[in-house]
Amino acid sequence: MRLGAVIVGMILLLAGIGGYGQSGLPDLVVKSVRVSPGDLEEGQAALVRAVIANQGQGDALGGFDVILELNGQELATRSLFELKKDKSTEIQIPWKALRGSHTLTVSVDAPFSRIRETNESNNKVSLQFVVSPVLGVRSFSLDVVKLFGRVLSETGVALHFKLTDSVFTSLDNAVNAINEAAAALRNISLEFELVRGSVPQAFSSDPLYREAQALVALYESIAESFERIAVMLSIGNFDAVLENAYLLRAKLVELSQKTLGDVRFVSLGSAVARFDQVIALAKELRDLLKGAQGRSQYQVAVELFNAFMAFGDELSACAQQLIRLGESRAALFSNGDAPIDGAYSTKHPLIIQWGGVMLMRIELYDLRSGALVFRSEEIGPELEVASNGSLETGMYGYRLLGITKHGVHRVEIGRLLVKQANSIPPMSKQNVPMGMSGH
Repeated sequence: MRLGAVIVGMILLLAGIGGYGQSGLPDLVVKSVRVSPGDLEEGQAALVRAVIANQGQGDALGGFDVILELNGQELATRSLFELKKDKSTEIQIPWKALRGSHTLTVSVDAPFSRIRETNESNNKVSLQFVVSPVLGVRSFSLDVVKLFGRVLSETGVALHFKLTDSVFTSLDNAVNAINEAAAALRNISLEFELVRGSVPQAFSSDPLYREAQALVALYESIAESFERIAVMLSIGNFDAVLENAYLLRAKLVELSQKTLGDVRFVSLGSAVARFDQVIALAKELRDLLKGAQGRSQYQVAVELFNAFMAFGDELSACAQQLIRLGESRAALFSNGDAPIDGAYSTKHPLIIQWGGVMLMRIELYDLRSGALVFRSEEIGPELEVASNGSLETGMYGYRLLGITKHGVHRVEIGRLLVKQANSIPPMSKQNVPMGMSGH
């Protein structure tokens, strides 16, 4: 007997051969609402996004509207002509970020409720978010690290599903969760392009973005492995589940060996260890289903589901650790003794602290032409720029270059807003200390 048939038989037996009732009606829901990218500033290009799903037992036919409202005012309306059962679609609305606190509300099949559904009370979802004023200092390097950490964290959260007394329902929940995790990973392409779109032309070809593009491809490869596992699990082919699980593990190991800017992904090693437990239990269940002697299939199945969710929790924890590491490695800019609020005021010296470096250089660039307009360097983890020269008021791109005591080169790129002229010394020829000439 094929293994798939064995699993199907086991599922039906443990589920009491009950299954779901077939009402034939759709159930339209707002599956998710988000504004991308994260950490929005005033004036930044963004996308308002809503995923609409039909989780009912029948197709939604005849057409219906999806209304998006921002702070109680209509932002957009989109019409859908049909949505088949178990299918979803994403609506994307371009938006120029406005400063302040906002409430985004998405309503499906509104306002006339044209579609008869099994549940009419789950057709609206709201999201609250904040758009900050334009920041005086913004690290593009940190933005990219936070993006990859955030997507990885969402992937881990998606893997946490509901475990029930019914193996049939639990298995279905697990498959859906794995597909949700894959969707979160595939989201990286869109998010990365949105983040990169806000980067000035002067820095758009920086090596940081080539590294990030390679990571995007790896994230999508991991998503593909998740999708294959979901398909094989849904048809009960545990041999193929294991085969793809080993491929997924290899990709997770590869990810744990990556570096983005100044941040290593090594913390993901603990998530790989959790996934090893998943593989071991999946192998045990596969062998039991083939007739091997041992523990009960139900007990192992439950342990497998729990181990998979523990893996997701660990993946999220590692992702948060990645974000914290990126924040700790970022340089700190201050307006004399005070943090920079809104813009760097040249009434006071610009002080940059960058932990771990023994030699530091800052370069400021004109964001339109890409021309280098200022440079200063200093030995030690702190650099101070005196306010006794001239630099026009405006926005500048910065590149920090540093060398650690172990000879490791570090780079951070970002943006600095300057106000008040005649206070920063113009660029002058300086002697480049040994070790910095390679940048």
